[in-house]
Amino acid sequence: MKLPGLFRKERTTIAAADAQDHAEKLLAESLRLLGQVCTKVADAIESQRLSRQGYEHNTYLRRTDEPGDAAKKPQE
Repeated sequence: MKLPGLFRKERTTIAAADAQDHAEKLLAESLRLLGQVCTKVADAIESQRLSRQGYEHNTYLRRTDEPGDAAKKPQE
């Protein structure tokens, strides 16, 4: 009988599929984590850039042009 041989091959196929599934899961989780790290680094860089321009951390940006400035400009 060759039935035990068939079952043995089936187990290796399942084990290989499980290993591939585990590797894909780890890769997906690693990429998500890398995305979060990149977001935090980008936020830190943007915060430093704004602090060099005079804006403090956790403050709202202010408009430098006044609403009346558009009315004062000569129209061409």
